Amino acid sequence: MKRVNKFTFPIKKGVLSLINEKFEGKNVLNYKGNNLKKEYVVYLIYYIVKMTDAKEEEGVIEVVNLNSKILRKNFVDRYKPYLSYLEEINLIWLPRYYSVGNHSNMYAFTDKYYELERGLINFKIDDVILLKKVNSGNKEHDKEQLKKRRYCEKTRGHLVKSFNSNLEMDIEGATNEVSTFDARKYGVNIRRVHEYEAKKWRYQINPLTDNRLHTNITWTNNKLLKYITYKNKKLSEVDIKTSQPLLMFVILKNIFDDSMNNESTIFLEKKLGVELLGKIKSNGIDFEELDNFGDVILNKDLYNYLVSRVKIKKDSNNEYYYIDRSVKTNKKVYFNSKRDLIKSCMMRALYNGIGPEITSIKKQFKSIFNVADLINKHKKISESKSNLSHVLQSFEAHVLLDLIAKDISVKYKDIPLFSKHDSLITYKSSIDGVRDFTQKQFKIYTGIDATNSFVVKNDSFS
Repeated sequence: MKRVNKFTFPIKKGVLSLINEKFEGKNVLNYKGNNLKKEYVVYLIYYIVKMTDAKEEEGVIEVVNLNSKILRKNFVDRYKPYLSYLEEINLIWLPRYYSVGNHSNMYAFTDKYYELERGLINFKIDDVILLKKVNSGNKEHDKEQLKKRRYCEKTRGHLVKSFNSNLEMDIEGATNEVSTFDARKYGVNIRRVHEYEAKKWRYQINPLTDNRLHTNITWTNNKLLKYITYKNKKLSEVDIKTSQPLLMFVILKNIFDDSMNNESTIFLEKKLGVELLGKIKSNGIDFEELDNFGDVILNKDLYNYLVSRVKIKKDSNNEYYYIDRSVKTNKKVYFNSKRDLIKSCMMRALYNGIGPEITSIKKQFKSIFNVADLINKHKKISESKSNLSHVLQSFEAHVLLDLIAKDISVKYKDIPLFSKHDSLITYKSSIDGVRDFTQKQFKIYTGIDATNSFVVKNDSFS
């Protein structure tokens, strides 16, 4: 008889206490004519946690998409009573429900789930049938993760080679920090801490969306970065100010300035393709406006520049807000400052946002946003929601991660190197040299002197 591997997983203490209470110390519970097994109930909760696309933005519901095919493959054929039971005891709910077709139901944890006692406890599965499903799913998951890791190591090995035993987190300090987080943020962040403790390194790239490198560090909450060290040395980062508008300027300059001939022009020709590139050039650009756009970005502060030119709403409590018209409820979104609001609106203006603030921003740089709209309205060139977001983020990843970061790894062989979206991370003692080199290489690869745009952020890791 073939041996079935045992499986142990972490579950929230309060969840396990609740399930034990509901099952009254037994392993089976009769629910509406169905005999539910405790192991299956507990595992389903763990599975939903595992599958949840945890988003840390405040107010965003963490959801997981589940359909019958997924559940029958990774859980049990008769999964409906288990989901129904979790709904009845108010641990999960359905933000979106599909009754027909191949769509997935969207499940989310309730407030009750998040309010249960914190802390994790290990739970072991003994049921042979469930173990076979779990082990089969784990093998498939591990195979997929290995495939992602191998791709990263092949394409951006210089940015993942330092994920090793030298990368450490002050577990006690980070755990104490996470204990101050609200109930919704606690679970995903304590799991991040445990990943560092177990040295469970993960990284992946999706070329069809943003082409960025996503790792344990990019998934780490900003408040926890200060607990990370490498060989017991403090880290720091080089960040690009106003990165997306800057890259928009660089792209347009390389498209419309015939004197430009560098790595950027070659990349853009391949990324945009003949048809879209032809449309952009036929559309044209206001060169005086483009130069002004670049001057504001490179030598001033774009968001403060727009603050004085865009009407901003303020409520009776003197709080700044805009109305998000992308949702049916026309939700008010609040900000601590005018600049923060404008920064958000600028991103929305680039990526198909709507609203009076967006319209005002577009009026300041009409020909630039005409090109942005043209790119977004073109047939889809990626799996991203916005064509322009894919172009900007892919271009950023190519220049910063594939070219500059690789050059850094060659020049500075004895330092670790990580990335976090549009930032590069290394020893605090080496950061100034890395910044200066990054500035130099950026000009070589893009033709643009963006010296003022690369800044050291020591506060993130201290």
